[in-house]
Amino acid sequence: MEDASVVIRGAAALVVVALAACGRGAAPQQAPVVVGTHAARLVAAPLAQPNAPPRIVRVWLSEDSVGAGDVLRGHVTTTTNVASLEVRLGPKSAPLKRTTFGQFEGTYRVPLVPAFLRRSYNIEVIARNAAGDEAQADVTITYR
Repeated sequence: MEDASVVIRGAAALVVVALAACGRGAAPQQAPVVVGTHAARLVAAPLAQPNAPPRIVRVWLSEDSVGAGDVLRGHVTTTTNVASLEVRLGPKSAPLKRTTFGQFEGTYRVPLVPAFLRRSYNIEVIARNAAGDEAQADVTITYR
């Protein structure tokens, strides 16, 4: 009788863990982040079937420390099945323009903000395929 209750408790624990895992979005991946003032050298986008999970291959930023008035340029390489790419900072988000399959780019003029907002921020880069599956990479940028 005691063995049966141990098995039931173990099975219940596995169900709870499985349900918790299903409720979460895709964990951020550690895509290589390249920073440099020179134009981004393109990396070939890996070929992927439309229903395959999307993947972020590389993120390039013109700089990772910005100030008011700076123009931040970015380029993201993904698998070829990525239909859209979103960049999110807190509640604000913006799409990046797809230039070809697996290649996205954008520019942003950094606004003037009060001194107390000058710190490091985590930017979420979210790639989605046509089915809505996501891949996410996090990039840290400092507002000086």
